[in-house]
Amino acid sequence: MRALAMLAGGMTALGGTMMAGPAGAQTFIDVFAGRSFPEKTAATITADEARVNGTIVPAQLRIDVESLEPTRSTSYGARVGHWFGAFGIAVDAATLNPDVKRQTIRATGNLRLDEELFGEEVVIDPGDSVSVDIPRVKVPTTATIAALAMVRIPRGGVEPYAFAGPAYLITDSDMSGDWGLRAGGGVKLMLTRSIGLFGEYRYTRVSADAVAGRIGGTVSGDRGSVSGTTGDIRVDLNVRNHSAVGGVSFSF
Repeated sequence: MRALAMLAGGMTALGGTMMAGPAGAQTFIDVFAGRSFPEKTAATITADEARVNGTIVPAQLRIDVESLEPTRSTSYGARVGHWFGAFGIAVDAATLNPDVKRQTIRATGNLRLDEELFGEEVVIDPGDSVSVDIPRVKVPTTATIAALAMVRIPRGGVEPYAFAGPAYLITDSDMSGDWGLRAGGGVKLMLTRSIGLFGEYRYTRVSADAVAGRIGGTVSGDRGSVSGTTGDIRVDLNVRNHSAVGGVSFSF
């Protein structure tokens, strides 16, 4: 009961601080950079065609990868928003680099995969949870954009804040984005009335569907055999990314 009373008292004090501070309306622009630390993630590799003894045949290739470890990367971006006192809204854009490091994975597939994925040769034999060594796989540069609801404790010099909202993955033509979530918080230190420095933690979770390559081989027809590539190889994965960033904020 004492712990509950202390918690209630702390929440009351926090609410009183938010209401008492100088929370004027203002527009702000933030620019930031930092490091991203992605979580390991499961992935699925699929294709509607497969290569069997050099011949393309209709198939339902499906390979389930238990865990992929993405690389750490540098992240940078910008945010534009407006404070309505202690509450605000913002549009936030940041880079995302879901490259996969060289590693040994465990995968289960119904057919053999022997193709280039994002320009790197990858071979996965069918079987029950086989171990596969894969090279570093470089995924095309991507970015996320998010619509955020924000809340702050406007104390003047030092200003804690938090945010959350839906995020969308922006990609190139070979990658399809999907909706996800961004949330986090930080602290801003105002140097002047219009310029401040801030540091924050950011969590982003989005889904991605990428064309990683094409099935290659030989197709037999009325005029003989024709070599070429056909059939998309698609990779589906969930990106869960933790970032620590710092930046400069301009208010007006």
